[in-house]
Formats: sequence, structure tokens, C-alpha cells
Amino acid sequence: MFVNNMKGVRLDGSNATIILDGEGKFQADRNKISRVWMDHGVWPLFTLNLYINQTGDLSILDEEVSYWKDAQIERAKRIDLNWNKKEGNCQKTKDGECYSGTIMEHLILENVICSLNIGEHGNINLEDGDWNDQLDMASDKGETIPFTAFYGSNLCNIAELLEMQMKKEGRKAVSLFEEMEMLLLGLKEEGTENGQEILEKYYKQIRSGISGRKKEMPIQQLIDMLRWKGQSLLQQIRKNEWIELSDQEGFFNGYYNNDGNAVDGILHDGKLRFGLTAQTFSIMSGAATEEQVQKIIRAVDHYLPDKHTGGIRLTLPLGDNTWNFGRGFALIYGEKENGGMFSHMTTMYAYALYSRGYVRAGYQILKSIYELSTNTRSAQIYPGVPEYISSRGRGMYSYVTGAGSWIIFLMLTQVYGVRGKLGNLWIEPKLVREQFTSSNVLVTETSFMGKDLSISFYNRESLDYGEYQLGEICINDEVWDEQINGMHVELQWSEMEKKLISNKKIKSVLNL
Repeated sequence: MFVNNMKGVRLDGSNATIILDGEGKFQADRNKISRVWMDHGVWPLFTLNLYINQTGDLSILDEEVSYWKDAQIERAKRIDLNWNKKEGNCQKTKDGECYSGTIMEHLILENVICSLNIGEHGNINLEDGDWNDQLDMASDKGETIPFTAFYGSNLCNIAELLEMQMKKEGRKAVSLFEEMEMLLLGLKEEGTENGQEILEKYYKQIRSGISGRKKEMPIQQLIDMLRWKGQSLLQQIRKNEWIELSDQEGFFNGYYNNDGNAVDGILHDGKLRFGLTAQTFSIMSGAATEEQVQKIIRAVDHYLPDKHTGGIRLTLPLGDNTWNFGRGFALIYGEKENGGMFSHMTTMYAYALYSRGYVRAGYQILKSIYELSTNTRSAQIYPGVPEYISSRGRGMYSYVTGAGSWIIFLMLTQVYGVRGKLGNLWIEPKLVREQFTSSNVLVTETSFMGKDLSISFYNRESLDYGEYQLGEICINDEVWDEQINGMHVELQWSEMEKKLISNKKIKSVLNL
């Protein structure tokens, strides 16, 4: 499925937004409105990293797929009047052949193009919206700090994948279609052209298609360039978008509006404004330093809780809607993205905290989501995670939410800490004392490498996170204590397979 979905990427780094039934079938947009959500390029790599860690399969990066072609070009800023629907949606070379490139090539293309699409304040342009598709009225001067952080992190992660290929496979070069060489000029520390100039030249060069010829790029050079560019974006945020409230509290500005003004901060009316999105992705990406994370936690806990429900709001009131940022702020404050407890982002914020080791803070956020979602009297829904909790405490849109999958992802990979690491099984629990109140054992069940797992965590001394270490691990009644390293254990899957009984559930017991 993942491989086929990469066929939706265009040469300009955007993609067809609707996945249809059947392999590699897409629709450019839902409402026949030409627009680009600038965040779409970050998610494929995030998903692929999960797959590679779960399976250890690096070969997926070398699988070749086509690119999507339709009338939209230059990130929906122009229309290709020469394209005919009868030609189909496969991007062709100038010779009329359907072009295919590797998954790695697709990932580099969509992340590098966005990293060059920089606004006047040094952040990636918002275009027609990011994760928050209500931010659809700042396509000229809008910039997004949260997804500048995400793309910066992605470039560093692509560099790590290339490094793995180089070390594990002896890879010396990366094959890219030759027109991409122009884009790589924007990744050079000594480069003289800005990103917009490079993109303009690139778009002009591919307007009538690509040659189909490929160029071998030295892999170490590409690793260094991607890592430099990624770190530069993270440093830009760390240095220029941080707002210090006091020696205890601070936060990152989230956006610039269509007037080119910062959306967050203490503005001319004297009111404080900031939102959760920039804090989430600045923490998750590593843009935020440890000191900044601690100040963000205090600021979020101080200013963002709804005084009626206790839920963490997505944003503080952003003032009068002057139509220079997004239609969402014409909504009543406390509804949807305009100040509701938006479950998807709140869950991702909890994930970010857990992933950086701020377990107690993450647990409090997770607990608040659970309590709001299961308070049937106030939420007026069956127990479950809705899209958002309104300021009245009502759970809204149980069928329109990205939070459900993120809750499972958070609980399994961070709270229970069961996840893959390049095909090995990594266990690093981040459980707190309160989660053992009804019993001294917690059990999670999942599957890994085609095997069913049942993992039990025993906390007989009622210890809190930070007080315990992994004491002993038993797998199907056999002790494996030699593999434990303090707070985590990495189980070599090749060793486990030799001892496992076919078709039998793997039962693991960890004593804390």
C-alpha cells in the first residue's frame, strides 16, 4: 500500500490528495479546488520510518514507482494547458515514456522542495494550509513554524536512512533524475542562490517533462547536505521563533499571517496568543532544547487549559478575524480548530512529550483526553476519542478524527514502549505508578514480524517512572536477563526466531 501511495507525488513535490480504490489511483482534490496542503510531504517519511523499524526492510527504499501528473503544476500556482486527460496520470519523460524513480528519490524530492520554499522570516511557506486546513487565507505571506520543524527533522532522518544504506550495503551513490541536481544547490552551505530562485528555475526546467536520465549523486555528499539543511531549519526556529515569557515559561510562535506578521506572542492589544501545534512539533522534531521543552510545558499548563473542561485548547483566542490567516477563525471560539480541545493535536503533543522523556507531563495530557472522552454525561458520546471537545465539554465528530490511530501508536510505542528498531524488538516502558493502581501487572498485546506478542509488566513495589529499571525478562518461561540495559531491552529477532515455537504466541514477562 505504501509503495503504491507514493505514486501520488508530483514533480513539484505536492501530491494528489485523495486516495481512491485500487492500486495507485488518486484524485487531485476533493472539491475541484486547486490548492496545496504543505504538510503532505512530511507524513510519508514518518510512516516509512515506522515500517523500516518494525521490519528492518531497507530494500523498500529502492523500489521504483511512477509520479503523478495532472494539470496542476508548480504547487497549484499554474495550469499545464498542454496536458490532456487522455494522456493519463503517469508523469512522462520528454520522449513520452512513463518515468519511475525510487521511493528514496520521491522522499528526497518532496522534502527538499518544501525546505526551499522559504518565506521572508526564514520559515517554510504555509501555502494553502498545513495540518490545520482552516489556515487557508495566508497563501502569499503565511509561514508555518511547526512544519518547518517537521521538515527539518525529516531531512535529518533521510540523511540517517542514507547512512544506513551506506554502512549496511556499501552504497556509494544515490540515483536521482538529473533535473533534481538543481534542487540540491539549495542544500549547500556555501550556496549563493536562495530557495525561491532555485525552485523557479527547477519548475521552468521540468515544465515540459523530464529527460528520464538519472544521475549518480555521491551518497556522503548528499548526507552532509541534507543534514546541514535540516539542522539549519531547526536552528532557525530555535533561535528566531522562541518567545520568552519569564525565566519559567516560554513558547514558539506558530505562524505568520498573510500580512507577514507573527500570529503569536504578546501583541499590540496586550493579549497573549499562542497555540499547541508549534509546541508539539518543535518538541517532537528536536528543535526545542531541553530548557525550552520545560518552559513550554509550564506555559501550556498555565495558559491553554479550558477553565470549564480542563482540556488543553488548540489555541488561545487570536483576536478579530481580518481574513488574513484562515476561515477557521470565523468559528465561535471553543469550537473545532478555533480553541477546541482538538484530540489529534493534543495526542501528538502527548506523544512528543513521551518521546523526549517527559513522561509525567505526557501522562497528564493523556489522562485528560481519557477523562474528557469517557465522561458520558458531559461529552454526550459513547466512550471514545472524538475529533474535539467543545468548550461545553461536548464530544464532537467521533467519525472524523486522526486521534484514534495516534492514541494506539502512543500507547503501544511510548507508554508500553514496545516497538521495532531496524527489525529487532525494542521494549522501553514509560509507565507511571498510577497506571498500576488496580493491579501490579499491566499487559499489552500486539504483533511483530508476523508473531503475536503478549507482554506483561510487573511492578510489585509500586514504583514510579524514574524509580524503576528493568529487572528481568522471561520469554516463554526462559530468562533473557543478559539483554537488559537499564530502562530498555533490545531483543535480537534473529536470536528469538531460533527459540520460538511456530504458531505459538510469544509471552514475555518484564519485572520492573
